[in-house]
Amino acid sequence: MPKTGTTFSLRPVRPEELEAWVDLANQSRYWQDDAAGTIFDDSLRPPEEPLLRLAAWAPDGALAGVAQAVLGEDGSRLKDRAQGLVGVAVPYRRQGLGARLADELERFATDNQVKWLEIDVRESNLAGAEPFLRTRGFVELERYRTSVQEPARVDLSDLDQVRSQLRRDGIETTAFTAIDSPQAREELYRATMPIWRDMPHEPHVDWEDPPIATFLKSIFEGPSVLLDSYFVALDGEHIVGLSYLVRRPDGDAEVGDTGVLHSHRRRGIARTLKRMVTRYAAERGIQRVHTDNRADNTGMLAINRELGFVPGELVVIFEKALRSEA
Repeated sequence: MPKTGTTFSLRPVRPEELEAWVDLANQSRYWQDDAAGTIFDDSLRPPEEPLLRLAAWAPDGALAGVAQAVLGEDGSRLKDRAQGLVGVAVPYRRQGLGARLADELERFATDNQVKWLEIDVRESNLAGAEPFLRTRGFVELERYRTSVQEPARVDLSDLDQVRSQLRRDGIETTAFTAIDSPQAREELYRATMPIWRDMPHEPHVDWEDPPIATFLKSIFEGPSVLLDSYFVALDGEHIVGLSYLVRRPDGDAEVGDTGVLHSHRRRGIARTLKRMVTRYAAERGIQRVHTDNRADNTGMLAINRELGFVPGELVVIFEKALRSEA
């Protein structure tokens, strides 16, 4: 049993330590990753983009804590914002290690002259994490509701009929692989950027769209993306909606994105695409599909309930303003 006053050594993660680092980090975040996915995510960042990834080691060589701060995700550079993660192994909590790691995150954010630092907390860790963050000046930014579906239990008997009705209304739904081409990939990029921005988020949270080459790499080269699960809705030659799955390290899947252009909302397109994704998962024996939505996104939460998603834990995003407006 570790003793109070344990001296921890903090240093950047070495390549051979990444797998153990990811395993501990996964205990603090709902969306799981693995070493290959982490390396791939790093490859989407410009070479000059700073990144902090620390490990804290106990004197006996045990990995006691992890921390990370990034200035972008999926190739998109955040505007005036850093995303952080802090995790401490249970035996080493309440010994000041979390505060040391949080100090490093704030130092990184300050050194890179960003205004906001955000950290997400799983509901299962909220009782201990919230008081700690609030004493450091963090406030709640937003909440996400996670949910889990068992695809094989969902009734999809009328899916083809629904797709036929959309087709009569001028909307074709299909696997992206059926239309894949350089032109279709450019169209996918043009559709995805406004769909991302139309998803609920706070007005002061902003980002730069990734270059098209980076976006396409994230979709078509990522080790976790299930390309055969990528379904789109077409109005003529234009993509107006999308939904797809990514593979989780534990063998489950999670919804990457589901969205429809604002001009094509309220026509049942998102619901149909998500049902196509569900059928894909059921046919391939995927036992569980995970998703999350902002807690106030009532429309998508309703679709999830219709598709058998059972609400799970909350993920609460906290942020700290590191400087005031000039």
